[in-house]
Amino acid sequence: MDELIEKHMGLVISIVNRFSPKNQTEKDDYIQAGRIGLWKALTKFSKTGGSKFSPYAWNPIKWEIIKEIRSAKSKCDSINPEDCEHYCGIRSSAHFWELIPSSLTPAERQVIQLRREGYNFKEISCELDCHRSRIKKIFQSAICKIRETNNE
Repeated sequence: MDELIEKHMGLVISIVNRFSPKNQTEKDDYIQAGRIGLWKALTKFSKTGGSKFSPYAWNPIKWEIIKEIRSAKSKCDSINPEDCEHYCGIRSSAHFWELIPSSLTPAERQVIQLRREGYNFKEISCELDCHRSRIKKIFQSAICKIRETNNE
């Protein structure tokens, strides 16, 4: 079975590249998910039908990768406000901002700072004259960037 998986890894990699992973870690995650899909396809494939394996394996591989993408997205969507302190850990302002990725937008930095000062989303939305759901999305985006930086 291992030889067959290695033989068809090119198919997995070609499918992974269609999803345009952002970085090597994401690409590795997609490849692992694709390997699972490939393994599932190998265990269910029957040569008696006369069909080729690659077209048969395409969907199981693709769906495992999609499942991985959805799983990663739901991980970013399920963020608690306390995650800011959890992922950054340090309350001292001098050290806090050193741990925050430079890729944060000014709005994300401002929302993070206000959350650290004890404001809730409703108070921040009033302060910034922005809808509460928009503030939550900005905060979630910032936390996702922090998680990516810390490889979590």
